[in-house]
Amino acid sequence: MPILMRFCAGYTHTPYRDFILDPAAHCRSNIDCARAFGSDWVNVMSDPYGELEAYGAEIEYPENSLPLDKVILFDTPESLKRLKEIDFMAHRRIRGRLEELSLFRQELGDSTAICGWVEGPMAEYCDLRSMQNAFLDLYDEPELVHETLELLCCNAEHFISAQIAAGANMIGIGDAACSQLGAEFYESFAWELERRLVEHIHRSGVLAKLHICGNTAAILPRMAATGADILDVDHLVGDMTRFAGELNDHQVFCGNLDPVLDIQNADPAAIEAAGRRLLAALPGKLLLSGGCEITPETPPENLLALSRAGQPEYSIR
Repeated sequence: MPILMRFCAGYTHTPYRDFILDPAAHCRSNIDCARAFGSDWVNVMSDPYGELEAYGAEIEYPENSLPLDKVILFDTPESLKRLKEIDFMAHRRIRGRLEELSLFRQELGDSTAICGWVEGPMAEYCDLRSMQNAFLDLYDEPELVHETLELLCCNAEHFISAQIAAGANMIGIGDAACSQLGAEFYESFAWELERRLVEHIHRSGVLAKLHICGNTAAILPRMAATGADILDVDHLVGDMTRFAGELNDHQVFCGNLDPVLDIQNADPAAIEAAGRRLLAALPGKLLLSGGCEITPETPPENLLALSRAGQPEYSIR
């Protein structure tokens, strides 16, 4: 279940602006890559700014590189009160994501995992305020932070429901900023909201995937306690087997090869061997992937080797 964004666009010769903004181009690129590389999912991931733009940010979309957010949208804690006036669900990026899920469902039916996505409340708070300001707010304005996180979580719940109605049978929660919080602040500000989103997803009968990249060793047991079915684990965590006892019967890890050293820069035989070692170490409890996004510089034959590691009889369809 590799995270394919810039690699996906590059492999299918799709300008990245189109990959982000054109639902038909995004879906075609994802489906073509899933079929070419034996990937077990398609998803709506492209960048973290879709929801931020819906909250009022002015995002620049270069033709063939990552989008740019050049201004702190809420430059003071007090300015966050404007959030109550935003019609989040009416925005073009939000509507575009729903269209992507509908297109995926039309073409793929029930044949594969179709993953929607929401920014976790803490990640979105950091996008709204910048990470530096956000982390100062945790000390200086904790009540305002909690109030804002509650609003962001409510919007995320509505967005999740809309994505499931559009065709998602899995929802990812991206809360990467939490790897920088430390265990105490994670527990105080983020964990309960992530657990709430997971429960909301489960009430709709679909799977929940929690993505927090970075070194999450200090919080991984609590991540498991959210109940998410799939827990993404970055290579910075190191040996995942020490946390296997935290998983319940329906939970699995997803990861955790280094996207650069173990996938981009390795030779195919080494990639295949490393993937099979990981799967053997966590039998039945691992979805094979890089610890985070597959880099756009990754040779296609290396991604094929990753696929072979999980599919011994693999052949290109």
